[in-house]
Amino acid sequence: MALMTPFRILLLVAPFLGPRLAEARLGNTAQDLTESTLQAFLEKNDKVLVDFYDPNDAKWREGARELESAVKNIRSMGSKVPVAKVDASKEKGLAAKYVPDGKYPSLHWFVHAEATQYHRRLGGSKAISDFVMALDRDAMVSVASEEASRDFVPSVFARVSKNSPMFKTLEIVASKHMDQVAFTFLESTNNDFEWLAADVDPLKYQGEVTVAAIEKWVRLSLLKSEAIPEDPALLEDEGSKVVVGKNFEDIVLQKDKDVILQIYAPWCGFCKKFSTVWNSFAQEVADVQHLVVAKMDGSRNGSPLPDDFAWESYPKVFYVKAGAKKPVHFEGERSVENLISFVGKHTTKPIVKKAESRAESEVVDL
Repeated sequence: MALMTPFRILLLVAPFLGPRLAEARLGNTAQDLTESTLQAFLEKNDKVLVDFYDPNDAKWREGARELESAVKNIRSMGSKVPVAKVDASKEKGLAAKYVPDGKYPSLHWFVHAEATQYHRRLGGSKAISDFVMALDRDAMVSVASEEASRDFVPSVFARVSKNSPMFKTLEIVASKHMDQVAFTFLESTNNDFEWLAADVDPLKYQGEVTVAAIEKWVRLSLLKSEAIPEDPALLEDEGSKVVVGKNFEDIVLQKDKDVILQIYAPWCGFCKKFSTVWNSFAQEVADVQHLVVAKMDGSRNGSPLPDDFAWESYPKVFYVKAGAKKPVHFEGERSVENLISFVGKHTTKPIVKKAESRAESEVVDL
C-alpha cells in the first residue's frame, strides 16, 4: 500500500503550524529510554515516536544514523514530536511487550501515552520522516475543493458538515489510517464522500455510515487484490477455495467453520514442491464438514489484516478457528501427516468425515 506524501500534507496544514517552524531546532536527537523512564516520557508528551532497536544487529549503526537524520528532517519540516529509542537487548520486558515478534528496528507511534496501531519496520531516513509527518496532523484535514484533495491521493474526500454525526464517524476511521490515506473534507450539507486515487474516476461510498462498514471499505480500497473470479469453476482449485484480497475476510474469518489457508507465490520453488502435498492434504480432509481448505497467491494479493496475517516468505500456512480473528501458524515439516496432525491439535470440533458419519448411522440403524 502506498504511503501518502507527508510533504503535501505539510503544505496543506502549514498555515496552522505557526510558531512550530520557529522552534524546529528543539530536540534534534533521539532520547534513550528505559523501563523506568518510558511511561513518564510518554505521559509528558501528546505524541511520541519510539524506536525499538537491537544493537547486536549488523545494520544497527547505519540504522542509528538514519534515525538521527530523520529527527533533523522532521524538525526542519516543523514537527516537534519527540523521538526516543529503546535498546531491546537491555530492556527485554519492554521489547517483549511492544515487539513480541522480535523483529527490529520497530518504530511505534504513541498518542496520550497509549500505543497505537501504527508500528512499522523502517530503516531509511526518508521513510521514517514520511511516517512521522503523515501521522503528525489532524485526522480530518479541511480543503478548499475536491481538486485540493487530489493532491493527496489516495484520499477520502468528504462533503460534510463538521458538526454532523457523519463527520465524527469519518474522523474515527481516519484516525486508523493516518499513515496510509488522507481524509479531507469540504464544509457542506451534502453529507457524502468518495475515494480518490490516481488515474481512476472517483468512487462514491454507498454503504452504511458506521465505523465498521467505512473501515472495511477503506481497507479494501487500499488493498492489492486480484478480481474475485466470476466463473464458479474458478472459485476452487484442486480442493482449495481460491482467496484473493477482496474476499479474504469473507472466506478466512468464518463464524461456524475453521479455515486453513496457504499463502503461496507461483514463482516460489518451495511452493511448487509443497503444492502436491497440499493438494493431497485437501483431498484427505475434503469430507470434514467444519473445515475450509483455502489458498491465496500472496504475490498478487495483499493482506487486509496485516497485524494478524502477514508473510515475508512463501509458503505460509495459517489456521483460523471458527469465530476467531487471530490465526495459528503452522511450523515444521510440510507433509500430509503433519498437516493433518496440526489440524487435529487446533480443530474446534472432532474430525469426522462423511464416510465415518455414514458408517456410524448404519451401525445405529441395525
